[in-house]
Amino acid sequence: MRNMKCVGLLLFFYSMLLCSACNDNVITSPDQIIFPDTNISYQLHVKPLLELTCAFSGCHDYESKLGSVDVTSYYALTGRAGLIIPGKPDLSLLNQILEGKQPHMLSFQDRVNSSQIKGLRQWVIEGAKNN
Repeated sequence: MRNMKCVGLLLFFYSMLLCSACNDNVITSPDQIIFPDTNISYQLHVKPLLELTCAFSGCHDYESKLGSVDVTSYYALTGRAGLIIPGKPDLSLLNQILEGKQPHMLSFQDRVNSSQIKGLRQWVIEGAKNN
């Protein structure tokens, strides 16, 4: 009986530990992604934005790859020739599309704001690092 109480307490503390790992930092909307002026992070800014605005079924996910573009990982994003050219946002197709200089099949402008577009440009200027 005593062992059952110990197991019960351990399960209780384990579940509390798991619940404490859950927090309100989960990003569920592109509006929650705010790019700083410098030191743009792929993991904190670029990846979440692309996941919420571009990397879904029927668009630029691993399966669909519309236009042969997959934005689900850093390596897929930077591995597509011309999509991202580190240090050169004016030559990077992603920046050209986001900035309206190149056409895009579907409208995405309602999912990204000017600050995010500027942030993606700054990320490319900073070398499009996997940070």
